[in-house]
Amino acid sequence: MDTAVRDRIKKLLALGKSPNQNEANYAILKAKKMMVEYKLTERDVLRKDEIPIKVDTNIYYTTRKEHWMTGLADVIAENNCCVFFMITPPGSQKHYIIFYGYEEDASICTGTFAYAVDCIRSQLKQIVKTLKDEEKTGTEIRSACESFGKGFYEGLEDIYHIQEEENQEWGLVTVVPPEVAELLKDMKHAQHQEGAIHQDNESLYIRGYREGKTFTIQNKLEGPEL
Repeated sequence: MDTAVRDRIKKLLALGKSPNQNEANYAILKAKKMMVEYKLTERDVLRKDEIPIKVDTNIYYTTRKEHWMTGLADVIAENNCCVFFMITPPGSQKHYIIFYGYEEDASICTGTFAYAVDCIRSQLKQIVKTLKDEEKTGTEIRSACESFGKGFYEGLEDIYHIQEEENQEWGLVTVVPPEVAELLKDMKHAQHQEGAIHQDNESLYIRGYREGKTFTIQNKLEGPEL
């Protein structure tokens, strides 16, 4: 394959990020036509020599609480071309979340995940305080927290679906690369296990859903202007 063709497609894909919508749309359409003509995927062009990597978030949930974390990791990984699994040290009840993917994707995953976990925990801190003041039991409090967490990641998932539909026209649908999925063949993929959720917590689920649907990582990743 002529490297000049790959370079041309790379430049067109870069132009696809132009703030000028007409220019961006034309560039993406031209790049897609070239990829079809030369039987290339976006990853063939941009990541020909890259190797997927493992990134440890150092964030964990326990056997007794924060099971919503696996649902959150699953949603974020799937929508950023990665896979996730967990590592549980021998004799420990702590389950650490790990992401696998290409470096840029894995970096986005870990950054988004860490920020989302921080947002959820900040909200839960106040929720737990309120429930303790109401003299709720530990089981009731854990169930309430699971409801909020589940609502959050399901709201976030709906936002990802909306974005995917908007990009469908240009073929920019997020798919986990086969070579990334291949890495987990001999590993135990983390299975999402929901904690107990009671119907009395519907209001907290709805609150979490709204928070997830309005969640944004953009400003956090970009950081302050210098």
